[in-house]
Amino acid sequence: MTRFVGICQYDGTLFSGFQFQKNARSVQDELEKALKSFSNLSSRVNCAGRTDKGVHALSQIFDFSVEDPSRNINWIAAFNSSLPDDLVVTHVEEADSNFHARFSAYERSYVYLIKVGEIRSTFLRNYVYHVNKPIDLKLLSKELKGIIGTHDFSAFRSSQCSAKDPVKTISKASFEERDNLICIEFSANAFLHNMIRILIGTLVEISTNADSEYTITDIISSKNRALAGKTAPANGLYFLGAKYKDIQNTNIPFKKFFDSL
Repeated sequence: MTRFVGICQYDGTLFSGFQFQKNARSVQDELEKALKSFSNLSSRVNCAGRTDKGVHALSQIFDFSVEDPSRNINWIAAFNSSLPDDLVVTHVEEADSNFHARFSAYERSYVYLIKVGEIRSTFLRNYVYHVNKPIDLKLLSKELKGIIGTHDFSAFRSSQCSAKDPVKTISKASFEERDNLICIEFSANAFLHNMIRILIGTLVEISTNADSEYTITDIISSKNRALAGKTAPANGLYFLGAKYKDIQNTNIPFKKFFDSL
């Protein structure tokens, strides 16, 4: 068996998520069907970050294994000729036989987009979280600093979260702002289910209300989901990339992404 690692981008609007779900459209299913259609080879596709319904990806890493692959296959062109318009493969290369897109990753990064303004954008409705109140950027910066480090994030996990350990290490939590568009980037060894979306909902509540009763640090210490904010919409969240010890960094540079908006 030969192992391959690939990178893909997708608009998550019409997907049920990355992972296969019965009677629903998933990124995993589209990739596996494409592989089967152009090569007649069947393989389970694994990914670095199992995004939920409506969540997008700028640099999703996936792996697959095939027996005796043809050396003449142009994997990128072959995949893309069989994929729908909202999913594209940007890179494929041979990987170590032990490589696993999810379990070999030591860090994952996401970015969340918030558009601030009284009137929501019709054209951006599937790609940003619209907030109609002013956000205190100094307060947002202060609260983000409280997230960095190793903490028990029990207050920021969904009721469906199956992770055994709620302790995660956040290595980066920062933002940039331009023309009322706020991009917040998070990097960590791993994330709990809905963790970023609950963090965003909480940060928005705190940074739009100077008289907020709790800080993000207070809520982390409480381990109480009831003290955190609402879960922010999925459409503002993007999987940015992952890091591995044995392959080149796959993250799209945050500044490059922000400058492309």
